Amino acid sequence: MRVGVVGGGVIGLSTAYYLKRLGADPVVVESAALGAGCSFGNAGWVCPSISSPLPAPGLTLKSLSWMLRPDSPLYIRPTALPSLAPWLLRFRSFCNHTDQKRGIAAIAGLNRFTMERYDELAADGVEFECHESGVLMVFRDSDKAAAAEKEVKLVTAASATSCTDLTEAEVYEREPMLRPGFRFGLFVGGDRHVRPDSLTAGLGAALRAGGAEVHEDTRVTGFRDEGRRVRGIVTTKGELEVDAVVLAAGAHTGSLARMAGWAIPLTAGKGYSVTIDEPRNQLRQPLFLGGAKIGLTPFEGTLRFSGTMELSGINRRMDVARIRSLRRIVGREVDIPEASYGGREWVGMRPIVPDTLPVMGKLPSRDNVYVNTGHQMLGVTLAPSSGWALAGLMLEGKPGVGLGAFSPERF
Repeated sequence: MRVGVVGGGVIGLSTAYYLKRLGADPVVVESAALGAGCSFGNAGWVCPSISSPLPAPGLTLKSLSWMLRPDSPLYIRPTALPSLAPWLLRFRSFCNHTDQKRGIAAIAGLNRFTMERYDELAADGVEFECHESGVLMVFRDSDKAAAAEKEVKLVTAASATSCTDLTEAEVYEREPMLRPGFRFGLFVGGDRHVRPDSLTAGLGAALRAGGAEVHEDTRVTGFRDEGRRVRGIVTTKGELEVDAVVLAAGAHTGSLARMAGWAIPLTAGKGYSVTIDEPRNQLRQPLFLGGAKIGLTPFEGTLRFSGTMELSGINRRMDVARIRSLRRIVGREVDIPEASYGGREWVGMRPIVPDTLPVMGKLPSRDNVYVNTGHQMLGVTLAPSSGWALAGLMLEGKPGVGLGAFSPERF
């Protein structure tokens, strides 16, 4: 089976990898370079222990208005509000305990295979930077610590993982670079982190070494249909004949799905990061600043801090005020001399739908078109298990895990 995979980020490449592993002939089509989109500059956390949907109980119109503040961790650009209003209303409808627990259980089911799939990639010879040092979560405020602990324990209960409460002394023993005043901490020891660009590079190299066809700098402009089946992917560099299609182009998957006759309410949750080469001080493990919702990740020779969720539509526009806020908070909370001035700045578009669960499965409008998108901030965590599950569904009729909660039919 010749399967066109539209999207060369971590989700698309993972899907192509497992399609190849199960005997298909994947053809990857990427509008830029492999791994150059949302996968490139994110935190790289592989974190089943803290994986949950974004809607939470208690969201009110007042808290939605708070999100219009430029320094808010979740920011809604006022000029985008009219076009985003229907999406936000649907998002708010999922802010209840029932949907939260349902979403946690669904993500935990997929996450049961996360570490197994990462170990499998490494055993297969896919080369990527990976660390198994856990994640440290720290808080100054007891209320925010208690709220975070409650959510983390909901996730760990569903995923059979665990977290450890830390005293103030234990927090600073684990991370001496923290500024004074962090009195509460949680440590999730089973989680890992990978350097995202090394993962996409490793997957791309493995696909090419296995004979897979890869088309970079190639934009998809349409599909050639025969009845309910797509027989060709029309691109800026010609047409590619296929037996099936997977749409895994991140935030751009919505427009591709519409070309195939199905609407997915997909928007971009933009995230920002700064990557510092050869930092003067280096963290011992990934660090989550609970009050500000900012993550810091140590890689070999670099340190990255990232955060914010900006809803402003599908665009790559960088808001310098968001970067300044990110730098200011990190410099205030952690002893990183380069936080205020150094490093490479980046913005990327996380694909999210209103319930913020992944969208995986066959489009009802076509007999041979599938999607794998909508992983919000969990793309690196869920990529191998998502690729494995969708490939199993397509080629063997059995994904190995329940995908009902992720079906595109829910829209």
